[in-house]
Amino acid sequence: MARLAPWLMGAALSLLPVAAIAQDAPRDVRIGYLSLDYDARYDEKLVYLGLVLDPLTPPVPGARMGVEDLKILADAAGFSATLDEQKAADVAGLVARVQEMAAAGERFIIVDLPADVLDQVAAATRDLKVTLLNTTAHEDFLRERCYPNLLHTAASDRQLADALVQLLRVRNWTNVLVLFGQNPRDKVLADVFTASAQRLRLNVVDTRQVTQSTDSESMEQNNTLLVTGGVDYDVIYIADTQGDYARYLPYATQLPRPVIGSTGLEAAEWNWTWERDGASQVISRFDRLTGDLHMDGPDWAAWVAAKSVMTAYGKSRKTDPDEIDAWMRGARFGVDGSKGVLMSFRPWDGQMRMPITLSTADAVIEAAPLDGFEHQVTTLDTLGTDQPEFVCK
Repeated sequence: MARLAPWLMGAALSLLPVAAIAQDAPRDVRIGYLSLDYDARYDEKLVYLGLVLDPLTPPVPGARMGVEDLKILADAAGFSATLDEQKAADVAGLVARVQEMAAAGERFIIVDLPADVLDQVAAATRDLKVTLLNTTAHEDFLRERCYPNLLHTAASDRQLADALVQLLRVRNWTNVLVLFGQNPRDKVLADVFTASAQRLRLNVVDTRQVTQSTDSESMEQNNTLLVTGGVDYDVIYIADTQGDYARYLPYATQLPRPVIGSTGLEAAEWNWTWERDGASQVISRFDRLTGDLHMDGPDWAAWVAAKSVMTAYGKSRKTDPDEIDAWMRGARFGVDGSKGVLMSFRPWDGQMRMPITLSTADAVIEAAPLDGFEHQVTTLDTLGTDQPEFVCK
């Protein structure tokens, strides 16, 4: 995968014809940020003995940092930007907020919403002059809706699965045991992974559902040695969004094999241990802003969403919001996400093209797309749904 050095990105930015940009740029830009008053995704996941699993935090600090990071570009282009943070209790309230923000001239709204909620909000506001940028919902069906007012900086399920499968193909780990938990979302993720594996001609040797329970009979049936026995495989993929079962799986399998998916090696937009392409500076700024929180995938997605909007206003040389929106969706747009390549939005599904990190808890092992996977347009399109196979649903 070709990479663009951070110093070269900075040099290119410094060579922009600032006077020409500033001549047409708007003076004041308000970028919206919309979330729920209460979002169950950020509840602490308590398990036996009160342990807290996978504590998620809202990604609004990433959006704030994205606005701040491009303040120099804004100053040079002659505009100032503020982040208008709004919340609502339900879909009706969220739709009302979008309408109010659009009426106030906020063309771009960064959203942190669950997929089912975002689906309804995007449908209800599709005729407004506003673009929503999804930062936390990975579900593929949102991309297949083809909403004209929705872009995605959160990676899709398909992108994340394709990244893992590329690694398996490169490592020649071709036989996969697939496990999934009780949450309906777990089955969706397992199906997406299986489809990705089949596209690269990997062999899914079996697919099994698992349960984490204190019931003695269930515990016996879901013993990790039993669940992973009776079949040969090179690697285990597990989809367990709650994490109750997955955390017991590594080093507890019938065969000594690596585990990927919801534990072990995980695919994400970002990992706090990424050190290349200027990432260490990004992580340090985020640490200072949040008081040493680790920057995770949603934080990065919110950060790059804000950077995308700031870049569009600063570099498009347009004042008309429709033209700025079109420029951000067009072939000339590219945003630096500290991943070594400039990223853009796919015109067919609104998904941002991006490298995907493949990481353990404290180290990035690889970043996909991996060497050897080619594409006629960009290797980033080897991850996710490509244009020839895309269908609106």
